[in-house]
Amino acid sequence: SSGINAEYGQINLSMPIVIQDFDWTDSESKIILSILRKTVKTANVDVFVTPFYVKVNFSPYFFELHLFHEVEDKSARAVLEKDTITLHLTKKLPAKWKAIRNPEAKDSATRQQLVQNAIKYHEERVRVELEERMKVKAKQNGQALRTAMDQDSQERDRIESIKQVERDQVADEMVEWQKLDDDEREQKYLHSVKRGSVMTDTFAEVISSLDKTSTEKDGSLINSYDERTYKFEKIKFNLGNPLKPRDYSSEVISTPDQKSLLWESSGPRKSSEIAVRFTPRYFPSAARESLREEEETWLAKNTRAQSVVKLADGDTKEKERNPVWLADKASIFYKQGNFPAAINAYSEAINISSGLPKLYINRASAYIVLNMFENAVTDCSQALELLTPPVERNRMSRVRTLAKRGSAYCQLDKLQQALEDYRLAQQLAPEDQNLRVDVSLLENKLEFNTKTILQ
Repeated sequence: SSGINAEYGQINLSMPIVIQDFDWTDSESKIILSILRKTVKTANVDVFVTPFYVKVNFSPYFFELHLFHEVEDKSARAVLEKDTITLHLTKKLPAKWKAIRNPEAKDSATRQQLVQNAIKYHEERVRVELEERMKVKAKQNGQALRTAMDQDSQERDRIESIKQVERDQVADEMVEWQKLDDDEREQKYLHSVKRGSVMTDTFAEVISSLDKTSTEKDGSLINSYDERTYKFEKIKFNLGNPLKPRDYSSEVISTPDQKSLLWESSGPRKSSEIAVRFTPRYFPSAARESLREEEETWLAKNTRAQSVVKLADGDTKEKERNPVWLADKASIFYKQGNFPAAINAYSEAINISSGLPKLYINRASAYIVLNMFENAVTDCSQALELLTPPVERNRMSRVRTLAKRGSAYCQLDKLQQALEDYRLAQQLAPEDQNLRVDVSLLENKLEFNTKTILQ
């Protein structure tokens, strides 16, 4: 029978043509099964092999065989030739076969049961392989996360070591400076000035040279000395003895105008105490508007989710078992633009504590950057389930999550779902002008699409 044209979306009702003829040969460990491919020129060939069942489907032809003995399904190999399909199967137990077809498959009910068993075996095998791949991927993600965290820690340690060397050097210089008396400090400073790219030896000479090159015009002092260099010299001169007023008696400077140019450093500032008192209230809403029981439930729930848990992995450090620490690390990776590492860190934190909404919200942000919008929608939905009970303290988190999921829906061209999320977010934050603009844009876009379809 011929099928109905699929161009109009109708179902092809033609029945498959069952192939009965095939050839097979075997050795002690191998079986070669040859199936005639007829005259159909198609590359869409579906081969399904389990230990006791073989199925080959290439429309409109269909072939199946219930094997008499067991084969290794994982090592099965199919070769597509011009006129035949050749299956290379490996025997489970090396031995010559007297027959290839299971005689029990002649009964229709038994044959259906054997097919169901083969399908169940295949589903279980796929499930186990998927779990193994997920374990391998999780292990690889964990190793990549630890590598990224180690690199970040090494860089921080390197920067800290450089800072420590500089701090130690400054401390040593300060100790040496404090051991000197006033005259030795003056000589040391003058020596350091001579070694640097400074124009004069003492600030007195700066003032003296400044006085020689100055002229009086219209009551204002005009000098040819560069103002920035002058200020620099003045600062360096006063740093010679910062904690003691300058003694001008031994200087060349004698006029009050010249003395006023020198800075007299003040002593250290006086300390004082400021009394700060905090209100014992935990939530921002007023007591008459607060749902105290719900707020306390939310606080306890969030606190439990942030606790450090014990893991079976003995190599994991204590801080790596802290979901908050992992979230902070993930935030650093996100700011650095290392979005895969951020996702790995958030995923590791979720494995430890799946009750923190911010982990899903922040991971959704990383997914959106990497154009993984379906994953972002899933994470936002999970976060919204965790942001319960709905209280004032988590209101803005719900707003951000709804807006984020709406953004992901827009990228997936699911504008109606996006509009619903943005409207819910606007109801929670009516003061947000950006949400109002987004809702208006989505409404206009949906109205335009509806008119286009009707036309």
